[in-house]
Amino acid sequence: MKFGKQMETAAFDLPENWRPHLIHYKTLKKSIRLVVDELESRGLSTEWLNTLDTDEAMRLDYVFDGDVKDPHPCIKITIDDPTSIAAVEEPALLKLIPVTEQLNTEPLSIKIELVRDSEFFHLLLHELSHAAALHDKEKSRFLGDVDTLEGQLTVAASPQKKDLYAWREIFNLYMEAQIFRNETEGQYSPQSYERSQEKLEWFTKELTRMNLTKKLSSRPSKKALTQFLAINAQLVHFKHFQSLNQTAMIKILKKHDKRSGLSATSEFPSFAKNNAVFVEGILMSLFNAIQTKLVTIVPQPDDYDCPVCFSIAWRPIRLECGHVFCVRCLIKAHRKRMYNCPICRQEHAVGNADANNLDQTLQSFMMLYFPREIKEKRKENEREQATIDKQQRVKHTLPPRRLAHGTSTAIRSSPSSSSRNANCNIM
Repeated sequence: MKFGKQMETAAFDLPENWRPHLIHYKTLKKSIRLVVDELESRGLSTEWLNTLDTDEAMRLDYVFDGDVKDPHPCIKITIDDPTSIAAVEEPALLKLIPVTEQLNTEPLSIKIELVRDSEFFHLLLHELSHAAALHDKEKSRFLGDVDTLEGQLTVAASPQKKDLYAWREIFNLYMEAQIFRNETEGQYSPQSYERSQEKLEWFTKELTRMNLTKKLSSRPSKKALTQFLAINAQLVHFKHFQSLNQTAMIKILKKHDKRSGLSATSEFPSFAKNNAVFVEGILMSLFNAIQTKLVTIVPQPDDYDCPVCFSIAWRPIRLECGHVFCVRCLIKAHRKRMYNCPICRQEHAVGNADANNLDQTLQSFMMLYFPREIKEKRKENEREQATIDKQQRVKHTLPPRRLAHGTSTAIRSSPSSSSRNANCNIM
């Protein structure tokens, strides 16, 4: 199937009002015929232009004069010795070289304005501007939709509602899907349109398979999820729209070069590089809006883990160096006489910590957003403390041991004082 037909078929996947804003590939293709006719009428056939690439006596440069709004493509031919051209009676060049210059041995530069080629690129730029206008309009609408959904999600996924943990699972799954950005070994790269479409379909199916939709109990939450999926589908449309236009431009420039013998593929893109259709960063900025304004509404417990035990940093102690740990891990460090910060090794950061280092604001935040994780951490701490107390009781009840002088003594250490380390300032 030819590309023009492929593009028409692919366009049906876009919203109907977007389709007229795609590059009209077939119209541009017809315009190339006029470019070729003009070149041939001036003796500049494709075959002859291609021979100039191997001619050491002449250099051909295909350039764009003017600016991005009004480009003027032209051919510039530099001849080192015009007499050598006249001697071989090159018909095409003899038409271009003034008679007065044909016997001149000084280098000669000839500039050939291409009228039909200029019309072709003005038409292409018009098509690109038309596409960019829709892009800008839909971008504004997209960001407005994100702002609206942000307000709705702030309420629907708030800690005061029942759906907080369901939304946390949804956003965890969303980040796992990597719909628009692929992460490999800490490096990020944008996904192709096809890959984004595939990933969005996977995410939608997983929501159903994991019953996450049913876990949302409130009507506002269910409505917000529908809108969240719609926003992501809209961004996939953006990628498809951009991909089709980018491919159409590349294809039409290659077609132009093949039939005309010119080199627009390498020269013209610099004129269009700032067009919204071709700036990849715009799409990533829209995706970042989803991440920063929507996904972050529900904080993830991993971001509040203690860097030592990798569970929620319950009773968060902020050391003088700024690093935060759960109180349990710092007590253990203190018992082992490890007084420096486990992260940056600042001296005595652990040893100097006391009750004043408890981050009350962070603790209140954790109690609000991570009640289940805190409950589990408390149970874990209690189990660990029970094990320590049991070990101390066993140690306390051991039979007397014989000393070197034949006397005996019993271990009298107190389980409570030993296990809680009375010398630890943190408690």
